[in-house]
Amino acid sequence: MRLTAVLAWFVANPGWLLILDNIDTPDALAEADRLMGRLAGGHVLLTSRLDRFARQLEPLELGVLSSEAAAAFLLETTNARRQKAPDDGSAAGDLADELGRLALALEQAAATIDRLRCGFRRYLEIWQSNRERAVGWARPEITGYHHAVGATWQTSADQLSGTGRHLLERLAFLAPAPVPMFLLEVAIPGAETEDLYEALADLTSVSLAIRDSEGEWFSVHRLVQDVTRHCLDPLGSRQRLTEALGWINAAFDGDPQDVQNWPRHDPLAPHAQSAIHWADREGIATPTTRLMNQLGLLLDAKSLHTQAEPLYRRALAIDEANLGPEHSEVARDLNNLALLLRDTNRWVEAEPLMRRALAIAGSRFGPNHPTVATALNNLAELLGTTNRMDEAEPLLRRALVSDETSFGHDHPDVARSLNNLAQLLQATGRLAEAEPLMRRALRIGEATFGPDHPNVAIGLNNLAGLLKETNRLGEAEPLYRRALAIDEATLGPEHPGVARDLNNLAALLGDAGRPAEAEPLMRRVVAILTDFERRTGYSHPRREAAARYYARLLRAMGKSEAETRAAFADFIAKHGA
Repeated sequence: MRLTAVLAWFVANPGWLLILDNIDTPDALAEADRLMGRLAGGHVLLTSRLDRFARQLEPLELGVLSSEAAAAFLLETTNARRQKAPDDGSAAGDLADELGRLALALEQAAATIDRLRCGFRRYLEIWQSNRERAVGWARPEITGYHHAVGATWQTSADQLSGTGRHLLERLAFLAPAPVPMFLLEVAIPGAETEDLYEALADLTSVSLAIRDSEGEWFSVHRLVQDVTRHCLDPLGSRQRLTEALGWINAAFDGDPQDVQNWPRHDPLAPHAQSAIHWADREGIATPTTRLMNQLGLLLDAKSLHTQAEPLYRRALAIDEANLGPEHSEVARDLNNLALLLRDTNRWVEAEPLMRRALAIAGSRFGPNHPTVATALNNLAELLGTTNRMDEAEPLLRRALVSDETSFGHDHPDVARSLNNLAQLLQATGRLAEAEPLMRRALRIGEATFGPDHPNVAIGLNNLAGLLKETNRLGEAEPLYRRALAIDEATLGPEHPGVARDLNNLAALLGDAGRPAEAEPLMRRVVAILTDFERRTGYSHPRREAAARYYARLLRAMGKSEAETRAAFADFIAKHGA
């Protein structure tokens, strides 16, 4: 009777707008379709988390708010009662981002701030310390919405298949960042038979996940992740976390320090970090420490040492506690941490770790194993850096023999040993012995990695340095320029490896009497290394020497001492002391 009266009113009053809210189940959608078949003369707006509608309906997908709009909403809706602070503008932005800029979450956060009469920072503290409780807050009399944030997705979650629900529960332990579609091609350990593409389709059909228009990634909102984790019982939570951890670990294959693998590893990195966080919190050691090392190697290769170091140290602590101090994986952890310490100029800390890693590898694998050769190379390089050439040389020769025996004469590990030995020979004045080793190493690198790989750039730099030392500047310059072009293209223009290339080329140009060409290169070197120190907090061993050489070039360009000091002071003021 009432429906008949409503329909009659619509007929008598054309131009109406009817809103059908929360059409979130197939039954509700079918009922809405039947109703719309009886309507005419107006407009119908449906809100739904479903993504499959009749053809006559025009879909309009709604995303989250922009950062600016979300912050403005919080500022406006809480203006009357919140505790004001000078940084409310930035605090509102931080809170909006923390909530993923979801309109419902922002509305309920504003209502809670109103009730508590607190400020944005205080609410953010409460949220971060007790997210599970906070996602359930709501004030229906203020928001006009009678469900907490978590409850709004429950209807959608109830429609998922078993594989769809399992995928959502695993995704809850990843980062609130785009997930690359190629991850669906990686089988989940323990659930290899599940069709992950079908599971994702299940999630997108009820708007619990979204896909980008190009089909390269998908994502789940951070609050959906929070609610999903909160709804898992302890046993289920550990199972899904273990599966998510194994999934990301399996996908994080290949050498993270090889730039050719970065297109795969970079989009996985935030998810590896998140899985590591949850697994470490739950005391899951395997494969957590392996993934810690893989992620650390990637960050290390990008000179993000401050992010890599705690991963290495935590992996070492876990493996020592669980596997014992003489395990081969402990040697791996020691080696990775020692190399980072070496690269950040902490040689005294690095050496005992390298010696311990070498001892473990020798005991575990025997004296001629490739792992032992790697440890020998690392220790010898450190000894060479600290001017202990007599100790370093026999280690390098032993490593070279071991690598050639294990891999043959054309393996990249052989090239590494050749390069290291050649550099020692050059440092001790035996240039004629060093040159053929460098050329052989370069040929192996080009054949193995291709002509445009960073490993090839290292070989080019080494050979060019020897040619420069033997006064063959015309042969050395194109090698330096080629190395610089490779590293700028692969590592990025602000990487310390690029600073090394620039420094080498500038030194050659300066020695060739071309200081005006060298000066802008050295200016870039000092800027890159200064930025490195600012980002990492570590003193770069070449920065001071680079700054001195930059000043020397200014003088070589005919500037007076006063002009040089003024120009140098202006440069340092712009780039940091």
